[in-house]
Amino acid sequence: MAGVLPSDRRVKLDKENSLSSWSILKMLSDFCHRFIHNHTKKKGGKMRNRLLALVALVLLVLGAGACSGVGGKSSAVEGKLMDWNGKPVAGVKITAAQVSPIKGYEQFEAVTSSDGSFKIKGLFPSSAYVLKPWSDKWNCKTEIKLDSAPQGETAVLPEAMKIPQAFAKDGGSQVFDLASGKAYFTDTDTGLEWVIGPDQDTNYAQAEQWVAACKVEGGGWRMPTRAELKTLYRSGVGERNMKKPITTSGWWVWAEPKDSSSAWGFNFSNGNEVWDYRDDSDDDRVFGVRSRPR
Repeated sequence: MAGVLPSDRRVKLDKENSLSSWSILKMLSDFCHRFIHNHTKKKGGKMRNRLLALVALVLLVLGAGACSGVGGKSSAVEGKLMDWNGKPVAGVKITAAQVSPIKGYEQFEAVTSSDGSFKIKGLFPSSAYVLKPWSDKWNCKTEIKLDSAPQGETAVLPEAMKIPQAFAKDGGSQVFDLASGKAYFTDTDTGLEWVIGPDQDTNYAQAEQWVAACKVEGGGWRMPTRAELKTLYRSGVGERNMKKPITTSGWWVWAEPKDSSSAWGFNFSNGNEVWDYRDDSDDDRVFGVRSRPR
């Protein structure tokens, strides 16, 4: 899921950095000169020279810092992260990677707070960046391309970043909770637990192999029967007539074997039980099922 930030809605003034760094330095300089003048009237030239040298050193250090800070040569971006239900996602890293890297400005990151908000500082002003959520538990395709704000300002995303779908890094099963990385769900109507395989075309041998290798929540998963798949069918629900929270782009899910060259499946486009040749993969998906552990 990629998006581009509209340029006419993206910038607000960062009040924390609206005061010029050089204005601050000038105020410090004026203060120091008054301090020296008031405290060296009776001390003589040597004391005055020492204080002047010290002030010059302090201003030099502060000046270098001012040139490298957010109020000097960088900008920021802020926004919110939401899941497929519009729920804020906390504790997820958001990375900002520069499209044409400039040394020292290539990539920055921030972690979302309890309300899903984040603010990434240090970006090179008016430069192209790509924002992406990152997790050590799952992958997603969500990203937003934007031009960073002018120097000293903050770009604000006009809409929250939304993750419509995520898959576990280990095994590729659908993730149902982004914070915990939970990759299975329990159907409270039947007591069955389900894992949803990678959202890609899959033949029967690949489906069997994936289910056998699935270690989500301790493993023990198997291929479902047609009758079990039918319990997930909900005409008119979602994009694929499937019980929430399942999301997939395929219409057909493999079930039990039929014979040596074919296998049964369930067609969620019309709610029918069907069979297909085992080597076919077009629009076919794999789910795993197990009874809830006692």
